[in-house]
Amino acid sequence: MSIKRTLSKSQYYWILQVVGWSSIVFIETINYTYFIAGEFRWEHFQQFCSYSLVGLLVSHAYKLIFIRPEVFSKSLSRIWFRAFFDVLMIALLMVILLFLPYTVTEPEILRDTEFWIGFFGQIMNLGRYVIVWIIIYYLYHILKRNSEITEQTLLLQNLAKSAELELLKTQLNPHFLFNALNSIKALVLIDQEKARDAIIKLSELLRFTLNYEKAPLIALNDEINEVAKYLELEQIRFGKRLDVQITLQEETLDVKVPPAMILTLAENAIKHGITQLPDGGGIWIESKIRGNLLLIEVRNSGYLKDSFNLGIGLNNLQKRLQNLFSDKASFILDTSPGNKVIAKISYPVN
Repeated sequence: MSIKRTLSKSQYYWILQVVGWSSIVFIETINYTYFIAGEFRWEHFQQFCSYSLVGLLVSHAYKLIFIRPEVFSKSLSRIWFRAFFDVLMIALLMVILLFLPYTVTEPEILRDTEFWIGFFGQIMNLGRYVIVWIIIYYLYHILKRNSEITEQTLLLQNLAKSAELELLKTQLNPHFLFNALNSIKALVLIDQEKARDAIIKLSELLRFTLNYEKAPLIALNDEINEVAKYLELEQIRFGKRLDVQITLQEETLDVKVPPAMILTLAENAIKHGITQLPDGGGIWIESKIRGNLLLIEVRNSGYLKDSFNLGIGLNNLQKRLQNLFSDKASFILDTSPGNKVIAKISYPVN
């Protein structure tokens, strides 16, 4: 049996570092041997080895200290301006280290014009190799950054589509539509005005669920309007067996929330709570601001079964909160005193 071993990013990096900077030895040795000096000289070879070693050490140290990950999140023009600056700085540091022994042993050399001509000429010479290193390193991180952005965008799009399909599947599934239409049919014979109002609410709710994915966030007040329509339609079915209370702090009305977030919780409360109770129960929705956090609570009569799991709808809700607010958002589903189930959502305002 053969075992395949793959190299880590760190191993790839050092292999490329060693091979890349060793190219100085090869290229410059060929250049001096065949085109400049006309013969191979050990002193030249040793000098080029020192160039290679200094380049490897300086580029690695400079990367660790000065090239931070946030550099690659800026605009392309700023990234490449920074790249040009880094080329100059790395080449300058390399030449300083290479010339330092001469300046220590012979300080008077600093007054020599030829010394400075050689100093700046060497910056240009070594800059050829540094610029190749910078281009490869920067291109790698730019492409990596673009790949991460593309992946994140696709993830958000998939979550939005998944939430949309799940809402159509669970929030307004055929079972709910069947019950709502049956309730409206009964109302037609009893109270035509209420039946007409129920049909309007149902159509508006359907329109909302079909269009909500167009905006990542909507005002809490707009969300609650749709939730109220949904619960009013359910009250036609349950009658006095369903009690609804909605308490909203005024400061929360214009705060942005993910569309259909509370609607998902309300449907979950009806499906897993109220419908399981012969005598029905209540749903209580509350919003408030504490510090810089928006707190939303949806309580309902009932209890959590031992075998209960979040399901696709609530899992999608968690993922949407995570993608919108990262780890600053929280979602908790638990029992509360008085045979009630409580769903709590919190995340920073703005």
